[in-house]
Amino acid sequence: MDISNSSREKTAVSLLVGMKLAMQQNKKLRSMSGQGASMQANISLGARPRPPATSGTPIGAFPVAGNKVNVERKESIVSIEQPPPPSPVLPHKQPNGSAIARIGTRDISLQHTHAVGSQPQSPASIRFCFASDPPSKAVDWKPTLTLDDISPGSSPSTLKTRESYQRPDLKTAFYLESHYMIRQSLPRSFFTIMAQNSIQPCFVFDFPVGDKWWGEISGLRKSAYIDLKAENSSERWELHLKPTRDGTNIFGYICKHEDLANLISKQKYNLLKARRLPLVLDLDDTLVRLVGSERTRYVSEENAAKVPKRVRTLRDGRQVVLTEFVEEFLEWASKLYEISVCSLGEQSYVDQVAEVLDPMRTRIRGARYSARQEYDFLNASPSTAAHTASAGPPGDAVTNGTSVSNIATSLSATAGATAGSAGNIAPALSTATITNAAIIATQPPSPPKDLSSLYAFCISDRPYSDGLPEVGGGFGLPLVLDDLTLMWPSQQHDNVIVVKERKNSAVWTVNLFPMAYHVLNAVHQEFFRTESNGVNGQSLGQVPSAIDFTVMTPAKKTFLDMPIPSAVGCYKEWLRGSLRDQISLTYAAPPGYLTAAVEQQQQQQQQQQQQQQQQQHLHQQQPPQQ
Repeated sequence: MDISNSSREKTAVSLLVGMKLAMQQNKKLRSMSGQGASMQANISLGARPRPPATSGTPIGAFPVAGNKVNVERKESIVSIEQPPPPSPVLPHKQPNGSAIARIGTRDISLQHTHAVGSQPQSPASIRFCFASDPPSKAVDWKPTLTLDDISPGSSPSTLKTRESYQRPDLKTAFYLESHYMIRQSLPRSFFTIMAQNSIQPCFVFDFPVGDKWWGEISGLRKSAYIDLKAENSSERWELHLKPTRDGTNIFGYICKHEDLANLISKQKYNLLKARRLPLVLDLDDTLVRLVGSERTRYVSEENAAKVPKRVRTLRDGRQVVLTEFVEEFLEWASKLYEISVCSLGEQSYVDQVAEVLDPMRTRIRGARYSARQEYDFLNASPSTAAHTASAGPPGDAVTNGTSVSNIATSLSATAGATAGSAGNIAPALSTATITNAAIIATQPPSPPKDLSSLYAFCISDRPYSDGLPEVGGGFGLPLVLDDLTLMWPSQQHDNVIVVKERKNSAVWTVNLFPMAYHVLNAVHQEFFRTESNGVNGQSLGQVPSAIDFTVMTPAKKTFLDMPIPSAVGCYKEWLRGSLRDQISLTYAAPPGYLTAAVEQQQQQQQQQQQQQQQQQHLHQQQPPQQ
């Protein structure tokens, strides 16, 4: 008993002494146990302190596009002697507003630390110049990319550099850091602009196999970009990442943001300067139709023999029937429009059809656009299988291949199968689970065609200084001639001029004359009439460089009050005028049942009037009461 009491006293004294020493050192105590304690101890030994994040400065190695940071320009210039600190690990913002780090973020940061002795440290960025440094210096670069800006909740991915190339023209030195944030995914038109202007790749990365987001980027033929930090430069540099079509590598292209924006604007203003508008012509069932034995969307060999002058043979041996007067239509339209062609067929098919439509390559000056890869990728996805789904019974919506009435049954069967392997205890499906599944199953399929894949200026937002509107901004410039609108995004349906095959025709054809000819001619005339009606005889495209917009002048007020021309707006105005003319010229008697109903109402009204007159007459004949 005495020994036990003595032990307690010694233990109590030791605890009191320890607490007193801790209070004297004025240090906060934080308890941590298990693996987290040892990990935190190892990190805290030699880690570089993280710079404090303020509300005025964005977190990360670069400012977010569109945010204005109140920092002097000289502070953004990096010196050679002192490389910039590595980017802090970006936290994932939870739905409740907390900034708890996403699972796996700590592991990523640990993978990119190197130890000096037993103390891990944050890695220094790699200073690299593509004009002078050997390519082997950048082979060890493995950037980790996060998607917090565009896809919150997605796991980060790490790219492994396979090769790097020298660029003698790229004399700027860059700091290749370990962490970046992907700013945006871009349609293929941005890569097309870079390819047309001979921007060469600087990097080749291994494709992150199994990564869902990169798989979608590759399947939809898109690209992405990150911001690079340049030495002694305040200009914005970007590294554009373009996956290969076979999904084996990712190519990296470095360019200035301002240079790429200028190239995109130049594409549009070259069209306006030549007084041409962009026009996209669908091939299948609009300009041509394949010859085959299938019952739908093919011309039989028997019918094709009736119009031998309209039959063309492709290089692969297949035959197509041209719509009537298509060559005359292309010859006329090429003078007013820059013509591009599109199809859901393979790229080789699009090229072969374009060759028979334009053997001299003088009519189709724009892109030859195949949306086959996007179509196949979207159809392979379970949520977008509507293209091949058969129609269900009336009242049972089938949009993505699964009827709404079968959703709960499918979920129950899945839950039952899962429960069977876990002890035959079937968990009850919540209402939220069934509702979410119903929403996903009834989502409209993503269309494979997209105008932004053809024209980068449709989504490139670069207004004039002083917030002035830009001519041809958004999707207001291009027009589409197609027999289906469902293959285009809903916000682009106004751009589509819908055509249909001629009724009661012995052989398939589409009437390009006179209606399609009239509407395209009217849109072109009205657009450039408005565009040319600028200030002091100058077109709207030339006005911003000729007017001082820093002060309110009569010329500036005149410009702001003028309507900005839009090809889609001109098309809508033509439709209103066409309907107005049809109303004024077309006469027809109403249906007989409406005439009979009106006559019956008139008879009832006459009877009511007669009854009222009789009552008034009787009232007048009665003697007044005393």
